[in-house]
Amino acid sequence: MKRTLFTILLMCIIVLPIEGAFLQYAPSAKTAALSGLSLLDNSASSMFLNPANMLQRFSVTSSYIMPFSFHEISYKNIALSYRFSKTTIGFGYQDFGNNIYKEQSFVTAANIRIFTHYWLGAGLRYLNNKTTAFDAETSYQVDVGVRAEYKNLTFSTSYLNLNFGELENDPLPQENRTFISYTIADNLHAGFGFVKEFDFPFSFRVGISYYPFKYAGFFSGFHTEPNQLTAGCEFNFLNFKIQYAIETHEYLQSTHYISIQYGK
Repeated sequence: MKRTLFTILLMCIIVLPIEGAFLQYAPSAKTAALSGLSLLDNSASSMFLNPANMLQRFSVTSSYIMPFSFHEISYKNIALSYRFSKTTIGFGYQDFGNNIYKEQSFVTAANIRIFTHYWLGAGLRYLNNKTTAFDAETSYQVDVGVRAEYKNLTFSTSYLNLNFGELENDPLPQENRTFISYTIADNLHAGFGFVKEFDFPFSFRVGISYYPFKYAGFFSGFHTEPNQLTAGCEFNFLNFKIQYAIETHEYLQSTHYISIQYGK
């Protein structure tokens, strides 16, 4: 009973104000290690942050996150995308919480290459919020994104919850995610940008991706609001990738990410 009460208290006082309000964790270990720069991870999981960044011909990704090393709470997601001609479509599912409190979203997304190096993307989410002994609450959310490439530079921006979705008159987060990355070498990329949730300060982000070997990559990053260091690694073989990331926190314990991806 004490553990149950503590879990609810943690959800309401710490986890939800800092990260919650519908799944604002990075959707993959690689994206987490890069401090949220999804334009450097073009897998299906990109649909959760910017649907324009889904670029692989076929991608399946599944992730498990342990927020602040708290074993009683987890965030899980799975996403699939497929590209045909100039269009990529994707489907995803997210699950956060435990058997007492749970946030779920079902996502469908698509992007289209309008010119050689420009993509437009859009996504639709159906959101479901459940707490033990209370009625479930539902809503929907519309996301849009843009991606552009010019030589060694890549630019991406997205707006999440463009329709001002609410849950029982409680507004869902609205945010803009804007990033620029630079290809230093074929195996070395760096990027920076910001995440701006409306009514909250800018969160500035930097990330770097380095593949010293064909089958291994290493990532690191940093962001503000709150100040957090991120780091991770990836090992791949035959189009399968296993990724791990860790994200520190100023006051709480670290958050751990693990992802399994298949893509080509």
